[in-house]
Amino acid sequence: MAESSAQEADLKSALEAALHGNGVLSEVKARIRAEAFLALNDKTKPCPAVCRENLILNELIREYLEFNQYSYTAVVLDAESGHTGERMHRKVLCRELGYPDEMAEAEGNGASTAIPLLYSVLAALLRGKEESRVQAEQDAEAEKRSEIHAVANITGATCQDPIVLQRPQ
Repeated sequence: MAESSAQEADLKSALEAALHGNGVLSEVKARIRAEAFLALNDKTKPCPAVCRENLILNELIREYLEFNQYSYTAVVLDAESGHTGERMHRKVLCRELGYPDEMAEAEGNGASTAIPLLYSVLAALLRGKEESRVQAEQDAEAEKRSEIHAVANITGATCQDPIVLQRPQ
């Protein structure tokens, strides 16, 4: 009896490892969570109206979820956000974000194969952060040069190089 229990435990462990290894276990767990949410979701309670910004964000997130094949998470997002099924076209999203229309077609043959616009938004933010850092460094350097010139003017020193002060001869 103990031997069959050990065999069952070994079989269960091997099965779980195999299902986990090929991604099926995660998918099944996600589907169960999504189905449980949908079953418990109160469909009689109306969803609040979605403002323009939330609509754009939901579309960006949905596009990202679909691209990465997080289909059950996308189902839950649709249910929680009150999404009615009508999708915002990628070209409209590009215009709303200030991206050229070519970006809608150039990145793929449809929303499911194109790189999600959320990646472009992130890249632009990171570029802006880097540009801000470089600008702050340049501003700090200019401030130092300005202080050096101010000290030189007060002391009567000349400034041959903005960094090196010399006394007049």
